[in-house]
Order: sequence, then structure tokens, then C-alpha cells
Amino acid sequence: MPELKLLLIDGNNTCHKIFWAMKKSKQALCHKGKHTEVIYGFFRKLVSLHKDYPDYFRVIAWDRGATRRREEAAKAVEAGIIPDGYKANRHLDDNEEEQESIHSQMDELNIGLKLVNCLQVAIDGVEADDIINSYVLTYRKWNAKFVIVSSDKDFYSLLDDNVSILRGDEMMTREQFSVESGIQPEQWLEVGALTGEKGDNIYGVDGWGPVTACKYVKEYGGIDAIIAAVQTKEKKSKKEEMLLASIPRLLLAHSLKSMDVVPNLPKPRIQQPFDAKALEQYFLEWSFASLLKEIPRLA
Repeated sequence: MPELKLLLIDGNNTCHKIFWAMKKSKQALCHKGKHTEVIYGFFRKLVSLHKDYPDYFRVIAWDRGATRRREEAAKAVEAGIIPDGYKANRHLDDNEEEQESIHSQMDELNIGLKLVNCLQVAIDGVEADDIINSYVLTYRKWNAKFVIVSSDKDFYSLLDDNVSILRGDEMMTREQFSVESGIQPEQWLEVGALTGEKGDNIYGVDGWGPVTACKYVKEYGGIDAIIAAVQTKEKKSKKEEMLLASIPRLLLAHSLKSMDVVPNLPKPRIQQPFDAKALEQYFLEWSFASLLKEIPRLA
């Protein structure tokens, strides 16, 4: 049986990174009045990934809601544990026209990617994190190798000898993570719960940053062990008092940060015969002439 190697690409994360990187560098692309920088940039990313990982099969995971997390957060809001729901603050400060441009390009990209030898996975109510997590847990037992393509630090918890994370041009490995953080990857979830994540409306413990969180996780272990250890102290610091005052939302943060296992995922295999002519026509329709010579890398 040949060795299984998977490129697990966080689709939404990658699209947003491409959009804002091109906007910052003022390299927005247009064709017949429509922005195309996300579409073009994503195909360019696939070409680049093939050059570095020619024998890896591409799986592109897409966000399609977050039913479990939104329901849990909504109940916590009703109970007064947190002020706002999960990701309720997303894009509040963003330009509506820019958001519409990103999403419309992603819709068109989904169509174009059907012409490429890859597997796209999108499940209603499920986030890309959970899909990628599930592929790693499912095929890890077969000693498969994985490269996760995403800037989302939550994936650090999956790092091992066969799992690496490509963040832009930087590769994060288990060894590098442990040297930099002082903890093991499987402990990263605890750090994420303690610190929270402002961008997703996940409320950890006020005043606790990664340095403090890593220190306590390294010394005591998971959040239950940390809480128990702090409770037994006769003299507590202000940060420890804040921890004990934040237990309900800390436990919620741990749940919201935990990645789910999605059952019955499609197997990582080619879904239909590759049609080079169809992909060529697609690139010509969008005036992506420079991609024509790269078509073999997308087969």
C-alpha cells in the first residue's frame, strides 16, 4: 500500500489571506468589472504547493457554519456568562463591498476547483477546522503524513512527527513548537482556552496571555488541574483570583476551542477524470493566461 500524504488546505483562511495580502500590496485584479485576485491567487497557491509537495493529495476544507459552537455560546449569553455569541463580531469593522467581493470570488473558485485534481469538503454547520482535524485523526493510524495549510494557530494541537503546519512561507513542526512554547502540542488547547480569542468572541481569563498560560499549563497540566491547584493556594495572585472568577466562561472557551470529529468524511481520492481542456478554457475565460503553463501541476 503506497504511503498516504495529504495537503489539508483551510479554504476560507487561505482565501482571506490572499485577499488582504493583495489589497495591502495594491495588486487587486479585475476582469470584466469583477475582482479575481482571490481566484487567481488560490490557483497560484496550489501551483506553489505542488512544486513543494508533488506527491501529496490536496484536500480543501471549507467553513459552512458552526452550529455546535454557536448554540453553546448562545446559551452562555442567555445565562450571562459571556456578552456576545461565537464569532458574532466577525467583519463588523470590514467594508461590506470587500466582504461581498471575497465571498463571490470564493463561490466562483469552488466551481473552478472542480476542474482540478483535488477533493473539496464542505459540510453544513461544520467548520474547516473540524474537517481537517477529522482527516488527521482518521488517517493518522495509517501512519499518513500531513501538511496543514493555514495561519490558524488552533491547528498547533495536531502537530506530531507526521503533521506539520504551513503558515504562509513558514513551516511549524512539533519540535519547533515545543522549543518555542515549552509545552507539547496536545497541551495547546488548554492555552487557547485560558487566553481566549478576541477575533472569535471566545472569552478566556482577563489578563492571561500566552506566556502566563503556557507557564501554568507546563506546571500543572490541563485547566481542571490548574483550577484545582490554584484553589488550594492560601495566597493567590490577582491573575489567579481572576482565573477562579472566570471558571464558567473558561470551561466554555475550552469547549469552543475544541475541534470536533466529523464522521463519514469522503475518502481522499480523485472524484472525476482530469480535463485539461476544460481547465484551460476556464483560465482563458478569466484571462489567467499565466496559469496555462501550470495546468500539468494541477492534474
